[in-house]
Amino acid sequence: MNDSGNQSNLSLLRVFLDEFRSVMRQESPGLIPRLALNYVRAFLSLLCQYPNKKLASLPLYRWINLFIMCNVITTFWTMFVALPESKNVIEMGDDLVWISGMALVFTKICYMHFRCNEIDELIWDFDYYNRELRPHNIDEEVLGWQRLCYVIESGLYINCFCLVNFFSAAIFLQPLLGEGKLPFHCVYPFQWHRLDLHPYTFWFLYIWQSLTSQHNLMSILMVDMMGISMFLQTALNLKLLCIEMRKLGDMEVSDERFHEEFCRVVRFHQHIIKLVGKANRAFNGAFNAQMMASFSLISISTFETMAAAAVDPKMAAKFVLLMVVAFIQLSLWCVSGTLVYTQSVEVAQAAFDINDWHTKSPGIQRDISFVILRAQKPLMYVAEPFLPFTLGTYMLVLKNCYRLLALMKESM
Repeated sequence: MNDSGNQSNLSLLRVFLDEFRSVMRQESPGLIPRLALNYVRAFLSLLCQYPNKKLASLPLYRWINLFIMCNVITTFWTMFVALPESKNVIEMGDDLVWISGMALVFTKICYMHFRCNEIDELIWDFDYYNRELRPHNIDEEVLGWQRLCYVIESGLYINCFCLVNFFSAAIFLQPLLGEGKLPFHCVYPFQWHRLDLHPYTFWFLYIWQSLTSQHNLMSILMVDMMGISMFLQTALNLKLLCIEMRKLGDMEVSDERFHEEFCRVVRFHQHIIKLVGKANRAFNGAFNAQMMASFSLISISTFETMAAAAVDPKMAAKFVLLMVVAFIQLSLWCVSGTLVYTQSVEVAQAAFDINDWHTKSPGIQRDISFVILRAQKPLMYVAEPFLPFTLGTYMLVLKNCYRLLALMKESM
């Protein structure tokens, strides 16, 4: 694979679609151009949301990144100050949804600001299989799984990019069809947000909020894609580990040679275990923010949809869109987390499936038993102190949202 460090971020994104199409046109699985994570990192860098050691050495980049973070804080504060002006439950719910979303954006870009150097190390570590274990691999099964993962990740980027742009357009175009309001309910000094009092300032703020919204949505999309891609890459590495484990049984070599190859595969397993722990530490705050924001966004948007259905169909449609986005976001995290969980347990079965392992030397049998024992403890991406990102957690979040909705409906 090529190292994206030798190319500029802009040139890397320019070749993204060409590389994606070239992989899609492969008649038989071949080498993929690079880890898809590199595209996300390049996009975040162009958004000035990735001040790693290299980019942080540029004074202009540092100042732009600081300005963006200050702008997000200012937007959040103007939304928060406007909350008491809500006239009814529907307007308050609308404000709370955007405040929750802005808090999520700020939390994630803050973690990206402080953890980007660790994320660089994680991206490097995810390429361990191609760099250390099998640098010149030509196995079609392995190449096929790598190609599939690349296509899924890249396809996910493209589809989510289109969905987020549609969502962004709906946010800043919808007020134009109404009463001349800003895209977000905010309060500014000297009533600058009033169209009748300050028309020029109003339209400046309208454009500024639209641009801020677009940038924030692109930022949180890329941060989410970074995390979800790491989940998928972990699942892929565990799948490749299982393939390598089963192939050991087909080797007609001495016990000494078998043990040497087995140790290389075990080191790969240990590398993956450490990688998951390292990623959990790097993303722990972002994971927590995601879990809390998903719960609040789903609960509030669903409740407001029911409350606004008969009173304001336009607002109800807006809340339905927000609810769908929140569901899709949480679903992607939990489905990809479940893949890691199930694939990590499969390692034990792959070790047990090694042909005639019980005829090997006692030392080899003991080592295989240790691998089986360790693999029975699944690997999980966890939002400590909350639950891991799995479908079980997904169902638990939905169940608690339903209980909260039932309570809120009874209290009305």
